[in-house]
Amino acid sequence: MGTSAQDPAGHGQGWRRPGQGPPAASEQGQPGPPGSPYAAPPPPPPPRKRGKGCLTCGIAAAVGAVLVLVVIVVLVVSVGGSDGGKDESGGSGPSGTPSASAGKGRITKEMYDRVRTGMTEREVTAITGPCESSAEDEVAGVRGKVLTCRGAEAFSAATFTFSNGRLAAKGQVGLGGDAARKGSMTKEKYDRLRTGMSLAEALAVAGACEKDSDTDVAGSSATGYTCTSADGLGSASLVFADGKLAAKAQTGLE
Repeated sequence: MGTSAQDPAGHGQGWRRPGQGPPAASEQGQPGPPGSPYAAPPPPPPPRKRGKGCLTCGIAAAVGAVLVLVVIVVLVVSVGGSDGGKDESGGSGPSGTPSASAGKGRITKEMYDRVRTGMTEREVTAITGPCESSAEDEVAGVRGKVLTCRGAEAFSAATFTFSNGRLAAKGQVGLGGDAARKGSMTKEKYDRLRTGMSLAEALAVAGACEKDSDTDVAGSSATGYTCTSADGLGSASLVFADGKLAAKAQTGLE
């Protein structure tokens, strides 16, 4: 009697009696019939290829954009608690003319523009004059400090954010005066703006905008612009990371 058992169910060559064990070495590697417990396993899937992205560039740009937003928030809080850049005595002398102290000790747009990221606190205050320390903290070994400077214009202020003693970001609101608050932004222009546009391309669409923040972190730069409507009731905020439009927001545009 041969060693092969009968195949009553007609399974074919790959059939074995239960408990009989795997096929002989000469039979291994041969594809078994569908459903056979000894059928060759399917080949492994090919390895997935990773896309060629710039992860560090994305992270740096995101950090820069977030810092710009933080600066804007600080500015809003600062202006809300300021006296609008007017002299405490009312800004006028007995005859109704501006007093000698009006505007002194307050930052102007010209002063703000002279400040550059990378400066020390002493270098900054040598330009701006005395400013108030509005926040100070240390996180993961990084010392952060924010200086808030009241503006010479009504309802204006500037903030300077330092990281380990060097200026990492600056922001301002209202330093350009009334002229900077009258732009040509519309909802139609806003809708034409697309992320990825260069600074020149975006401003060609938006029209006159005021630069209100600068950030330089880990070799990546971010800038913020505010573009107002002609009636001054609506505005758009644009954030550029490394020269490209990274985020936009609007309020009151029709």
